[in-house]
Amino acid sequence: METNKNRMDRDFVPSSGLKIQFSDLYKSENEIILILEKTNDSLYSIYVYNKTTDSLKISNQDWHLFLIQEAKNQNGQWQPIEFWKYSTCTNSYLSDQIEPSGIIKTQSKVYNGSFETQIRFKLLNDNKVYYSNSITGFINLSQFDIPNDQTEFRTYKRIESRGGIKILKKIIFLEPNGWTEFIEKEDAYLEKMAELKQKNKN
Repeated sequence: METNKNRMDRDFVPSSGLKIQFSDLYKSENEIILILEKTNDSLYSIYVYNKTTDSLKISNQDWHLFLIQEAKNQNGQWQPIEFWKYSTCTNSYLSDQIEPSGIIKTQSKVYNGSFETQIRFKLLNDNKVYYSNSITGFINLSQFDIPNDQTEFRTYKRIESRGGIKILKKIIFLEPNGWTEFIEKEDAYLEKMAELKQKNKN
């Protein structure tokens, strides 16, 4: 399992054919629609469409959308094969506006392996999750495994020690409310530490 390193295409101009593809999906109740296509042997293109009649804010981190890749495992269940690494620099957090019926594009890595499966992308935006269509791809089964050294990253080490592995997984796999749950846990932890400190003083 690796971190996702998608990169937004700042020069992208949507074609009329792509707009027709999105119009075919207009019945979706989601305010954001994702279309996944394989560009070549090394890159996927993920298109993000604003279905609403208002401008939408799309959050990003250094021009990377909050996006990870998922695949169906041997039991046919969707599982992440990537995780998200949050930046520790506050200047990394940006946002773009998508106009009504507007489309933005980002690109992400194609994996190769011996296991044929279905691939999709998961986007977290404004604490809501959106999924792309799925397409056939190939991965290695080891990509379902969380790296052992993941918590060597200082921020994630703190999350696991104070919030637990369940909350850490919510954060790295872009689940809604992951950070909210961690902050509640950390506040409780800090409050407990303050109480113990005061008790030791007495």
